[in-house]
Amino acid sequence: MVPVKRFMAFFLSTLLMAPLVMAEGEGELEAGYGGLTALGVGLIAVGVVYYSLTKRKLLIVHKKSSEWGFEIRPAHPYVTVFGPVYPITIHHFLTITGTLLAFVHFLSSPTYSGLRGGTGLGMAILLILLNLSGFFGRYVYGRILIAAKKHDRRKARRFVGLLGYWKTVHTALAVLFAILLAVHLAIGD
Repeated sequence: MVPVKRFMAFFLSTLLMAPLVMAEGEGELEAGYGGLTALGVGLIAVGVVYYSLTKRKLLIVHKKSSEWGFEIRPAHPYVTVFGPVYPITIHHFLTITGTLLAFVHFLSSPTYSGLRGGTGLGMAILLILLNLSGFFGRYVYGRILIAAKKHDRRKARRFVGLLGYWKTVHTALAVLFAILLAVHLAIGD
C-alpha cells in the first residue's frame, strides 16, 4: 500500500531528525521547533474534529470512494467527503503524524523542570498514552467485529463493554492533554 509506505518514510525521517533536534538545543533555555509543534498539534486537532464530526454526522458525512473529493450543499449534512479510506484511518494518520511533529519540539527541550517543562513532559507522556490507547481501541473494535461475524454474542458484549470503558479513558486522556496544553501555552514567554 502506498499510503503506508509514505507514512513509514515520514516516520523514519522524523526519527532520524531527532538527534539533530536534540543537539540544536545545546546551551539554550527553550525548546526549538515551535512551528513544527504548532503544526503537529493542529494536525491532532483536525484529526479529532474530523473524526468526531463524521462519526456523529453533525456536519460532515464521509463516503468511501476510489478518489478524493467533496461536495458542499445547503441541506444537512452540509459537506460530503469522498475518499478511499475511512475517517478512523484519517484520524489515526493525522494524530500519529501530529504526535511525531510535537515530539521534535519535546526532544529539543534542554530541561523539563518548572511548570513549563513539567507540562511539556506531561503532554509528551499523554501523547504516548493516547496513541497506545488508540491502538488498543482499534484492536477492541476489531474483536467486536470478529465476534459478531462468528455470532458469539457473549464475547461481543464483553468487548462492547470494554470499548465503553476505553472511550471514557481515551476521552479523559485527551481532555487532560488539552488542559496541559492550555497551561503550557499560557505560561509561555
